[in-house]
Formats: sequence, structure tokens, C-alpha cells
Amino acid sequence: MTNYREILRLSNLGLNKTQIAQSVGCSRTTVIQVLSIAEEKGICYPLLEDLSDRKLGELLFPSEKSLPRYKMPDYEYVHKELRR
Repeated sequence: MTNYREILRLSNLGLNKTQIAQSVGCSRTTVIQVLSIAEEKGICYPLLEDLSDRKLGELLFPSEKSLPRYKMPDYEYVHKELRR
């Protein structure tokens, strides 16, 4: 799992994205994505002390489990077509 807190901390210290990626052990693209989303959402270091790593991850990348992945079929129409 990517350490979002460490990415934000190192960015706050002034390291460039390549140095952050090497330090954290992830790709430079991931660092760029995390920093841009954090900036859009107004999340910056230092973080609140009661904010866990899991909560930080959910703030940056909300899960899409609650959204349906496909459109439900119109069963009334299907039933009507099957009666033919």
C-alpha cells in the first residue's frame, strides 16, 4: 500500500517528485497523482493527528463500491418481449 502520509510529508519538505518516489518506493506517476488530488481536495501536511492512514487513503481515493458498475436491465420490457 502506498504511504500517502509520507508522500505529503516529503513534498512539504521540498523534495522533488522523483526523490519522493524513490524514498517511498512507488512510481513517480503515483506521487504526481497523490499530490494533485491532495491539492484539489485541500489536504496538506501537517495532517490532523487523529487522521489514520486508512482514512487518508479514503479521503484521497474514495471507494466506488457503492456505485453500480452497470445499468440494471428494464425487467418489465424484457418480460414483455419474452411474452411475444
